[in-house]
Amino acid sequence: MAERIKLNKVTLREQKQKLAMYERFLPALEARKQQFLMQLAVVRKEIQEQEAVLNEKMNAISLWSPLYWDMEGMLPFFIHIREVKIIWRNVAGLKVPEFQSVIFEEPHYSLFATPYSFDQVVQKTREAIFIREKTLVLKQEEHILSEGFRKTSQRINLYEQRLIPGCREAIRKIAVYLQDQQAAAVGVAKVAKALSEEASYYGVSR
Repeated sequence: MAERIKLNKVTLREQKQKLAMYERFLPALEARKQQFLMQLAVVRKEIQEQEAVLNEKMNAISLWSPLYWDMEGMLPFFIHIREVKIIWRNVAGLKVPEFQSVIFEEPHYSLFATPYSFDQVVQKTREAIFIREKTLVLKQEEHILSEGFRKTSQRINLYEQRLIPGCREAIRKIAVYLQDQQAAAVGVAKVAKALSEEASYYGVSR
């Protein structure tokens, strides 16, 4: 149920103040929405680029599948992730992650006890994992930015479609009502004055 607006000068002042506030906030929200759009375009492009690089690396790694079979007992220890380093930065008031690096476990091993290509396999696999983790962080950033864009768009729609038109309509109704009241008061005053003058005239005539 819509809130009933009191038709008086106090409410008129309140509605004008609200309208001014909404109209002041709206450009800031529009600017924030544009920031989200621009950053989303950058992030989505980078996701596509990283996914293309990852596909290339995975295709190259697939050619080495016999080597992976030979190293399956040792390799998992050398590609185990110890930490994914990220920092958080501000985008239009939102905290979004930014990928920094991947830290892998570094077990000790004997050069003589491993195949000659072991180091190369570990390096190529770590490169693919690095790209994968970077892409995951980019997708997390995309999700946060998308939510920020969605909520900001909803707020803009609320201002443009409900709050601002609602204030303007309330101001119009109150202004019309007060004008009618003023006109009625003037009419009553004129009638009262006419009656007073008429009463005075008859009083003098007697």
